[in-house]
Amino acid sequence: MRSNLSQSFLVAVASCLLSSSTAFLMPSPQSRGAVTMTPSLQPASIGTNQVAKQPASLSSPTSMNSFRSGFELDKLFYDSVDMATTACDWTANIAAPAALVAGAVLVTLSETREQTAPRKKDVGWVRLAKMTMRFLLLSSFALEVISIFVSTMTGSVLLGHGPAKVAVGYTSALQLLYHHHEFEYLATQICFLQGLINWLGAVAIELIMPRESETKSARRVNMCLSSWLGSLVIWILAFYNHHLSFYSDYSHMLKRLFFLFFKRYIVEWRPMKLLYIPSFLGSSWLTWKAFRSPPEEDDE
Repeated sequence: MRSNLSQSFLVAVASCLLSSSTAFLMPSPQSRGAVTMTPSLQPASIGTNQVAKQPASLSSPTSMNSFRSGFELDKLFYDSVDMATTACDWTANIAAPAALVAGAVLVTLSETREQTAPRKKDVGWVRLAKMTMRFLLLSSFALEVISIFVSTMTGSVLLGHGPAKVAVGYTSALQLLYHHHEFEYLATQICFLQGLINWLGAVAIELIMPRESETKSARRVNMCLSSWLGSLVIWILAFYNHHLSFYSDYSHMLKRLFFLFFKRYIVEWRPMKLLYIPSFLGSSWLTWKAFRSPPEEDDE
């Protein structure tokens, strides 16, 4: 009786295994992380330079979220390698002028370091102007370095992923950056522009500061030049606001950048928070202490 039951059990197991020919086959690399799609949504073929036709609903955020969990590279949807390469070229085009501005800032800082040192005999506004100018120059250099670093790293990320299985529908490289790398997109643009503005502002402040050997005519010319630099900064902002994409104006971009920075690096848990948050607080305290330094402590 037991032998009959054992034979019946083995026959049943063997029949189940034979009925499923792929029971113990390993999935192919192409099938790992693939999206299960209906035949109506599957493109015939998608090359690196070809975007498959799809319903308009696939380009909406809700539809993209439904496919997001199935990809091996989740959170990244690139229509083609060419689109990502074009976005990488944009980041390189920002990094090049940022490097030029950073070099010019270092030259200005080294040439004016002695004459912009606060002195005990300086009046209040001159002392504040000197400290403000030095702070603007160094912050300009730091902002340009951030722009170079972020744009370079973003370009590496863009070139590290291939095209998506489903065409998302980006019509420009900036749309790809705005959707996947908004923080990097904002940081690259804002740091470059703000660094340029800080450098021009520092040069304008340096021109209006009085010098002992300066004549009245030279004083008037310096005031004129400083005024023109201020007008140039205002026009640059007006030009920038008129040519913006995805945002209403420069202040809107600043608000969005601060929101994303606070969300990513303050709210979310990161082990490096134990280092950079105390560092930020310590640098802020030293900045306040530097601007509050009394002139009596500046011995000639």
